[in-house]
Amino acid sequence: MAADGLSSKALKVKRELGENTPLLSDEELMGLSVRELNHHLRGLSKEEVARLKQRRRTLKNRGYAASCRVKRVCQKEELQKQKMELEWEVDKLARENAAMRLELDTLRGKYEALQGFARTVAAHGPPAKVATASVITIVKSSANQAAYS
Repeated sequence: MAADGLSSKALKVKRELGENTPLLSDEELMGLSVRELNHHLRGLSKEEVARLKQRRRTLKNRGYAASCRVKRVCQKEELQKQKMELEWEVDKLARENAAMRLELDTLRGKYEALQGFARTVAAHGPPAKVATASVITIVKSSANQAAYS
């Protein structure tokens, strides 16, 4: 009922002020249901009805476009955030990979040294003291320790 009271006032104002005065505000025009709009448009000329309907469509399209812009900006920000997180993850994995390669190279060197020692022992026989007690100490570098932390 409040909408009907408001619309009758708007119609009266329209008729009193002349043809160039808007019948409804933009907010009212967009907020009306189709049924309410048709009720308000009764008695107006075809040109005025077409003008108001076109105005309503323009306003609604403007709202939809603004909504799409906001959505697109939000999606862009979210994608940029994901990109930054993925870049950080790639950097982290690259650092871990480099640390693993360093450790692998160190272990490969020790393995080759042991193989050389084994070949020497096989060719010349074991030294007397080495056969009784042999201790190999593996020292981790600080880069390797950081990779495991």
